Amino acid sequence: MSINPAMPHNDTKRDMTASQPSVLLAEDSATTATLLAKYLGARYTLVHVHDGAQALAHVQQDRNVGLILTDINMPNMTGHQLLVEIRRSKDAYINQLPVIVMTDAEDNTDRNMAFMNGASDFINKPIDELELQARINVHYTLANTIRELEASRQALHHQATTDPLTGLKNRREFINHAEECLALHKRYGTTYSVIMLDIDYFKTINDSHGHDTGDKILVAVSEILPLLTRNVDTIARIGGEEFAILLPDTNRLGAAVLAERMRSTIEDHDFQVGGTRLKLTVSIGIASQDAEIVDNIGDLMRIADKRLYLAKELGRNRIAVNNEGKSSYTI
Repeated sequence: MSINPAMPHNDTKRDMTASQPSVLLAEDSATTATLLAKYLGARYTLVHVHDGAQALAHVQQDRNVGLILTDINMPNMTGHQLLVEIRRSKDAYINQLPVIVMTDAEDNTDRNMAFMNGASDFINKPIDELELQARINVHYTLANTIRELEASRQALHHQATTDPLTGLKNRREFINHAEECLALHKRYGTTYSVIMLDIDYFKTINDSHGHDTGDKILVAVSEILPLLTRNVDTIARIGGEEFAILLPDTNRLGAAVLAERMRSTIEDHDFQVGGTRLKLTVSIGIASQDAEIVDNIGDLMRIADKRLYLAKELGRNRIAVNNEGKSSYTI
């Protein structure tokens, strides 16, 4: 495997090619590879492998490849077989790579099969330098633009659904997930529960130690909660020092057991903020679809929130599972 054999080997050239777009060439002819390196070396870093199997192995490890240029007839794995493996990959980076196919065949059989297998473009040998550069420039630029747009879309989605301080879901995204649970409940009869958790005396922490310390406490709590929950659960900071946890396929008893574990874990944890050591407690309210029989997520959250404040009224550092407090877990 060689990288742009036409380029001189010196530090200046290495620095220049390090920032160049990378094209993976699968070609068993050393003569053709040398010629293509000459055609493309001024703009692209050409990574040369000798067959489809080597090309597939390379893209699975190298995330810098932006386009594949492949011959059809190669040992071990042909260009057609490489195309099939690229397009069937479960890795989005790999299956979306643009692939330009080269062949010296005079009929359209290879061309048609290449396009059926997902080729982005096709070019005949002998390769015309300007045509090759134009085709690669178009497909590389298009693919890069699509990747940038997708990255922007994901960044906007992250901003719209995530609490910027803790990295947890925000209230809006929590409700979206809860609405999905409600839809499943209505369709299949599954149950789910909501936990509302609030840090006790958080205003005192802000007043005594400053808002920066308060922010660090919120982050620390947000890092503890995922350690106690499942991947299918949704944890959100829904405002101030209040957190909500959505528990699919969980009844009131299961939610109460988890809530007590959260309460005791936070109570036992030593929070170190700078040089300050703090002890925290939380109050928790619980509501479950199987016990409350509500028809919208807003009502279930309000019930859990009402019980959260009941737990605070009863002395804090406890969980409340009903509206009277008689079944509250106390320390």
